[in-house]
Amino acid sequence: KSLREKVEFEGVGIHTGEKAKLILHPEEENSGITFYRNGYRIPLSPDSVVNTFHSTDLGLNGTVVKTVEHLLATFHLLGITNLTVEVVGGCEIPIMDGSGYPFYRGLKDRVIVQSEKVEPFCVEEEITVRRGESFVRAEPAQSLEVTYEGVFREPFGRRSFTFRGNVKDIILARTFCFDHEIELIRKRGLGRGGSLENTLVIGSRKAYNRGGFRYEDEPVRHKILDLIGDLFLLGVPVLGRFFSYRGGHTTNVELIRVLHRRFASVS
Repeated sequence: KSLREKVEFEGVGIHTGEKAKLILHPEEENSGITFYRNGYRIPLSPDSVVNTFHSTDLGLNGTVVKTVEHLLATFHLLGITNLTVEVVGGCEIPIMDGSGYPFYRGLKDRVIVQSEKVEPFCVEEEITVRRGESFVRAEPAQSLEVTYEGVFREPFGRRSFTFRGNVKDIILARTFCFDHEIELIRKRGLGRGGSLENTLVIGSRKAYNRGGFRYEDEPVRHKILDLIGDLFLLGVPVLGRFFSYRGGHTTNVELIRVLHRRFASVS
């Protein structure tokens, strides 16, 4: 699938605070997805990942495109596999409202089905990647199913949710942080574009955002959105059952690299 026409998005990057414009250019069948910035074409691949600390960033020869996960989740959910993403101005994908919904809303009615059938990436055996107390596991399945279990401070505690294909279950879930984390995030030079307009900020008993939570377990659902986005580093829709316990971009990408190596050796 690709797009019927060129589509543009504009906004601020959550970590850099820089404004950027995205121009999504339709491409022919079998083109794959490429990010274009500063004259460099960065192919969508686990091998292009240059950072997984608080975001998934792609790079080539010093040119970086930061925070691709929500856009990739949208491509994954819509099955878009042929596209050039041109990034103009800043180096970071705009955070929009912190969820995948603005991208999804802007693209879903512009998707076109191309004649060439795209073969999905199928998980063929159980694989687990561990990092400290976190782990993420993949196993074979006929569809994409993603479960996330996390242990959060109040008001959440231990929560889990399973995505079984209903986009509405996850697409509105926003990037989040807890109020006590903000100072440390900023000290690390991150979150410069973060605000209540694009980040769910959680206190001891409430959300600071007007309107509160979009789902009662919004952080868990957002973690699933992130994982679905990271899985699309493989460039095609993925069929498999995934379980993440307190995982994040680093564990996600480690698993995806293992899957990619095994898939590449088979094909």
